[in-house]
Amino acid sequence: MPFLTHSNVELFFTDSGGTGPPILLLHGWACDSHDWSFQIPFLVSLGMRVIALDHRGHGRSSIPTSVDLYKMQDFVGDVVALINHIDAGPVILMPHSMSTIISSLVAVEHPDLVKALVLVHPIYGAAPPQLRTMGETLQKEPGKAVSTVINFFSALMYTPNTPLWLKTWQLRRLEGCHPAMLAGCVAGLVDLFGTVMGSGEVEKTFMRRRKGPRFVMCTLPQAKPWEDEVGVGQEDVVWEMQEGVFSHMVESDKFNEELGRWLTNRGLAAHQ
Repeated sequence: MPFLTHSNVELFFTDSGGTGPPILLLHGWACDSHDWSFQIPFLVSLGMRVIALDHRGHGRSSIPTSVDLYKMQDFVGDVVALINHIDAGPVILMPHSMSTIISSLVAVEHPDLVKALVLVHPIYGAAPPQLRTMGETLQKEPGKAVSTVINFFSALMYTPNTPLWLKTWQLRRLEGCHPAMLAGCVAGLVDLFGTVMGSGEVEKTFMRRRKGPRFVMCTLPQAKPWEDEVGVGQEDVVWEMQEGVFSHMVESDKFNEELGRWLTNRGLAAHQ
């Protein structure tokens, strides 16, 4: 069964199986694992074992109704439990947006479980400043949580070239999100400001503790300079796309080509 119960939360995941290098895909806030539909078949074609998780409160996983159950360490615990449950470690972690925080925490705290990082739209060095204010609003006015987040997505997540079908899909999905999840995730991120999230030396020092090669696709203007300051090794690739938060979907062929080249050159794909 593609479900794992951890800490009283039922987590939905899919696993392509096989003996290829395992890669675990982690979606962003208020999204789900369907967002990787453009990458899953491509990665399978490279001979990889592709696992995709719906985070707690998202997709087909169960929904804790307390804001306090969406701390980033709760998500870390879920990811670690899944890796151990399917006996897949060490894995290549491929997170998007919020999950770049979760995956960085996993990489620092559980280095034996992480072989490499594929970071899609990292936000740890360039989180929107309005996140703190929005988090307070979401908790004070849960009845307005969904409309508040829809407005946030509409204002910041897209470009003029984002296809209408993509915006329609995502904004409709937001209408079904639980207010506790929306508020809890933001609160969990804000809790890490100044230690894991931010542009100071403390945050950079934390991120330098991540080991292994990393492939980073940046969409925020601050993100690539931040990665350069953290340090880029010979096995790392840091590059930019211009179609917003969901560039890996809008220009999936371009993204997949760059990712496939890196995985192959690093010997991380089964089919060279």
